[in-house]
Amino acid sequence: MDKLEREELTKIIEQEGGNYWWKKDTFVEKIQPYLPKSLEIISLPPEYENNYNCFVYVFGLENDTEFLGGKNPIQKEFIRYLMLWNFLEKENTLQKGGIIFYIDNDDNITHGGILVDDQHVISKWMWGPVIKNKIMDVPLSFGDTYLIYKPVSPEFVKQKYFEYK
Repeated sequence: MDKLEREELTKIIEQEGGNYWWKKDTFVEKIQPYLPKSLEIISLPPEYENNYNCFVYVFGLENDTEFLGGKNPIQKEFIRYLMLWNFLEKENTLQKGGIIFYIDNDDNITHGGILVDDQHVISKWMWGPVIKNKIMDVPLSFGDTYLIYKPVSPEFVKQKYFEYK
């Protein structure tokens, strides 16, 4: 996907302030038909009370009721905390199971996913669907840079989250 296609993808997912993106019915009707065919939809957006963001997904907490429906959303500040205190170990290669964090031009962590192999990632796009895609086939708003880390257990992340909070 080139820069223009990624820019268009950003516009698609941000329609109506992103409200079409995370509601299953509007996603299927108003968004899904316009998504590039290279994006593989793994699962549709869940209902609000069961929804979560990409970082909750990355850390395997998508079935933990303490992190669903907007309760205890993991945000970029917590990811930076984990990085700063070396609770996440950097990885130099793209390996299955590795965690990928996307960085925008302002050095913000914008998105996270799990590597399927050295070319593909599965991630929860904001409060929308879970998608499998090529590493750089993401909205331009996610950024052009990424960092790779080794996987960590959900229990470890949950413990660190509640210490942080």
